[in-house]
Amino acid sequence: MSNIEVRCGGLYNNDPQRRCYNGCHYSTEFRWSEWEVLEYDVKDVATRLEFWRDLNDYAVSFRGKGARREYREASCD
Repeated sequence: MSNIEVRCGGLYNNDPQRRCYNGCHYSTEFRWSEWEVLEYDVKDVATRLEFWRDLNDYAVSFRGKGARREYREASCD
């Protein structure tokens, strides 16, 4: 059996002075978060991954690209 992991991304203000003008940063970078376990000991991983990816595509269609998540299979070691 395997686990399913998830991570999300976001914009990071990488300006040394942390300048922000009217909600706009001077310099930004897109970063992915660390992987976190979403489900433990999944038997049919392919089906569950397809479910989570379809659900995320639906969320992105309504909320925009900021709702994008990545999913992967991880061993239970």
